[in-house]
Amino acid sequence: MQKRRGFMTKRYTVSFPNYTIGEEAYDKIREICPRYGKTVVVIGGREGVEAAQEKMVKAVEGVGLEFTGFIHASGQTTRKAIARIANDSAVAEADMIFAVGGGKVIDTAKAVAHTVNKPYFTFPTVAGSCAASASIATVYEPDGRFREYLYSIVPPVHVFICTRILVHAPVEVLRRGIGDTMAKFYEAQIASRGKTLCHRDGMGIALSKMCAEPLYAYGAQALEDNRQHRASLAFEETVLAVIITSGLVSNLAAPEYNGHIAHALFVELGNLSAREQCRQHGGLVAYGILLLLLCDGQVEEFERFFRFCRRIGLPTCRKDIGAGEDDIHRVFQATEKKQDVRIMPYKITQSVLLDAARKLETYHKNHQ
Repeated sequence: MQKRRGFMTKRYTVSFPNYTIGEEAYDKIREICPRYGKTVVVIGGREGVEAAQEKMVKAVEGVGLEFTGFIHASGQTTRKAIARIANDSAVAEADMIFAVGGGKVIDTAKAVAHTVNKPYFTFPTVAGSCAASASIATVYEPDGRFREYLYSIVPPVHVFICTRILVHAPVEVLRRGIGDTMAKFYEAQIASRGKTLCHRDGMGIALSKMCAEPLYAYGAQALEDNRQHRASLAFEETVLAVIITSGLVSNLAAPEYNGHIAHALFVELGNLSAREQCRQHGGLVAYGILLLLLCDGQVEEFERFFRFCRRIGLPTCRKDIGAGEDDIHRVFQATEKKQDVRIMPYKITQSVLLDAARKLETYHKNHQ
């Protein structure tokens, strides 16, 4: 029995992903992967595979692992893409799956692994989300609009985090990852307030603090080190918060604690326009965090996060996310009806959100 809410659960299983981080993280492939079989299919984005393929092939030399194919999964994580790849002969012939690339590509490979019931390993080439360690996958429509979440209790067997590759990824991706990760802390803390938590939820909520404090401490320096292609301590700690800590919180805490206002706003704002400016997850989520803190009356924490956003270049006003006033009204109307907003310890209405948005615009104007 696998129920996520309350204490009606008679039994449940929690699985944890292992991970290796470092400039030569792929060297550990030869120690870890052969126990799961002899054949591997690589599913990845074109750029991600190009960045990782040479290191990956070298790492498996002499250990009896053979590749059945390299399947490109660029683009959106869609039901059609998942089905197409799951039916590929290279997948059928493989004992295990290597998921290589960014969040959407990894989610596609992850969903394929869940579909065909094969162990999978992730090789993130950017640090934009927790996709590489989380068991959940986000599915989109072909035009990029959000469709659904695919829930599973099966995370990757192992996450190989090669910082030598990650420091050459676009800085903007890490910036978005920081915004998305910090939402895990604020949303979880507020949504769980006053509730009696079971062990797994309590552990996830406790861990969520590490989705914020290390990023306040290291995030700005990590972005600078990313620009300079330095695999520093600050860069490593930030990457671990984005990829590992956030994923563990996602795997442990119930969905209603993992995302509400900030992520609900992301979904609705992301559906407004095809403009790339409105497609950036972490940036939209950061805007949502600012509104969340205003709704919750956390003035000091709001000011702290506002300063941090301004320092690292995350949105601090409506203009920064490319949304007009009419857009915001439609978004708030839709957000009010969402189940993940109703988990809040008090009622969130369209008027509450509009009031928070006005306060944010005023604060932004007064702190130019």
